[in-house]
Amino acid sequence: MPRGWIALGMVALLLAWGAPDALVAAATEGAAEHKPGIINIDKTLLLQLINFLILVAILYKFLFKPLTAFMAERSEGIKRSLSEAEEARKAAARTMEEYSARLVAAQKESEAVRARMEQEVAAERQRLLKESREEATRLLGAARAEIGQEVKQAKTALREEAVTLSLAAAEKLLGRALTEADHRRLVEQAIRDVRTGN
Repeated sequence: MPRGWIALGMVALLLAWGAPDALVAAATEGAAEHKPGIINIDKTLLLQLINFLILVAILYKFLFKPLTAFMAERSEGIKRSLSEAEEARKAAARTMEEYSARLVAAQKESEAVRARMEQEVAAERQRLLKESREEATRLLGAARAEIGQEVKQAKTALREEAVTLSLAAAEKLLGRALTEADHRRLVEQAIRDVRTGN
C-alpha cells in the first residue's frame, strides 16, 4: 500500500476522533438552526469550508502531488521511449541503407567476376584452339616430311633396283663380265638418266 494512502487514513482517523468538542457541538447546534435554502451562511458552512480545504490540502499533498510527479515521470519515460524508438528507427534505416549498398556492391562484384571469368574462358578457348592448330600444322608438316623422306628412299631404292637390273641386262647383252670401272660408269649413267627422266 502506498505511503500516501496510509497518511490519508491516519489524518481521517485524527479528524474523526480528535475533533474538539466545540466543533462537534457547533455542528449539531448549527444543524438544529439550519434553515432550508440554496445557500445558508452559518457555522456549518464554515465547518464544511474548513473540511473542504483540509480535504483539498490532504488530497494535494498525498494524491495530486504524487500523481503529478508520477505523470511527469511517465511522460518523461514516454518521451525517452519515443526518442529511443526514433533512434532505433534511424539506426535500422542506416543499417538497411548499408545492407542495400553492400548488396549492390556484391552484385557489381559478382558481375565483374562473371565478366572476368567469361573473358578468361574465351582467352583459354582461343589459346587451346591456337595450340590445336599449331599442333595439327606441326603434325601435318612432320607427316609430309616423313612422306617426302619415304618417297626419296623409295626413289633411291628404285634407282638402285633399276641400276642393278640395267647392269644385269647389260651383262647378258654383252655376254661378258663388266669391270669395276664399267659398273661405276653404268651406275652413274643410269642415275643421270633417272634424274633427267630419260
